[in-house]
Amino acid sequence: MSQLPNLYYSWLGTKHLKVMELHKRYGDAVRIAPAFISIQTPNAVKALYETGSRFEKGMFYTRGPIKTQALISIASATEKHVHARKKRLISHAFSDAALRSYEGVLADKVGLLCRQLQDAGSFDGEFKNMSRWFSYLTYDVMGKLIFDREYNMLTGDDDHFILDVIDAFQHGQVILGTVPRIEQWGLAPLLFVKVMSSIMKFRKYVDGQVAQRIADEKAGNGSNDVFRLLLNHRDAVTGEHMDFKELSDEAVVLIIAASDTTATALAASSFCFARYPECYRKVQAEVRDAFPNPDDIKNGPRMMGCRYLRACVEEALRMCPVVPGHLPRETPVDALVDGHVVPAGAYVGVPGWSMHRHEAYFPDPTIFRPERWLEGTEDDLARLRSVHFPFIKGPRACIGKNLAYNTIYLTLSRIAHMYDIESRDPLPLEFHVKDHFAAGGEGRALFEVYPSRGSMKCAG
Repeated sequence: MSQLPNLYYSWLGTKHLKVMELHKRYGDAVRIAPAFISIQTPNAVKALYETGSRFEKGMFYTRGPIKTQALISIASATEKHVHARKKRLISHAFSDAALRSYEGVLADKVGLLCRQLQDAGSFDGEFKNMSRWFSYLTYDVMGKLIFDREYNMLTGDDDHFILDVIDAFQHGQVILGTVPRIEQWGLAPLLFVKVMSSIMKFRKYVDGQVAQRIADEKAGNGSNDVFRLLLNHRDAVTGEHMDFKELSDEAVVLIIAASDTTATALAASSFCFARYPECYRKVQAEVRDAFPNPDDIKNGPRMMGCRYLRACVEEALRMCPVVPGHLPRETPVDALVDGHVVPAGAYVGVPGWSMHRHEAYFPDPTIFRPERWLEGTEDDLARLRSVHFPFIKGPRACIGKNLAYNTIYLTLSRIAHMYDIESRDPLPLEFHVKDHFAAGGEGRALFEVYPSRGSMKCAG
């Protein structure tokens, strides 16, 4: 078996679709590369990702365009004690108290989004590409919370280029992680010129943001943002602060995790609302009943009481997981995963796109049916949750998951309260994306919206 097919589909961004095809043909366990086994079962999810797992992240996560630029962050650290140290440091920024303090920023940015959508003179003119607009929103939220900076993506287009650079950066990291020899043999710059250029461009951009934030702190102009936690951190053993390289590595992950993945979830949810208007009407009724005045919408008990809205979000994340492919794990010793032998040094992973469409767990998997998260017994729901992992599970779960949900709930509820969404043209059955590790690519922008007579209409 060759690595070339794996590399080819990774380059195309369609590996998640090819893996699903292979699972339908050969069953729940498939070898997709010489040293990579794909398994889609609840036991595999538990064995690979939940607390007590013996599997490690492996070198897939640390590849870079040159070895000296390997990415070592809270998301990519292969050694568990390194990850634990980083998690202890950053977790304070995502505590319940911290999340409550962020509500004002979220409300301000979501309010600005809604005003811009009504303005025919803003970007896109009368028609609005909502995939991009949600990216503008989440990037502005990220900038304020992480760096205390106003990027003004919602009102100016100077930094819009960075969204495509982020997508290409993640795509490049997947290619390098899939076939590390491309990097080791120095072939990456020759074979993937544009992708490698984007990796270097994004790292340079992040270095600039970090350097500016450090300068602000030294000048006394810093604020109590997430990045201050990193700047003030001292190693428990050496007493040293993080060096510039480590600060930049963490910034890479914070920028992507706090903006790109949340935007994908928002775009997928809105697409499903346009594709299934009867579901959207139920969300509107629920939100308007909970919050008679849209200005009163905020996260808290009343938002948590909007069960149908939350079910819609889970169903959208099922149909369009923010990581559609694998979250690879490496086994240090020979192991069994749900009865399948995984030799030492091999990679194994659960494919998000395919797992979330497994008919044994999700009947009619291509149909958006939020009711599946509200019906049945607790055992039925537990069975669904055992194979549903939009933000991964266990100790390596996304540390910003609750912030992502808060942003999603607040944004969708404001839009549902204020606007109608209608499809001008027939929409495709599903919201398709490219597998660039996180969901991305041109497939994200499948629809546009525009204000009309006080409502938003969706154009296919």
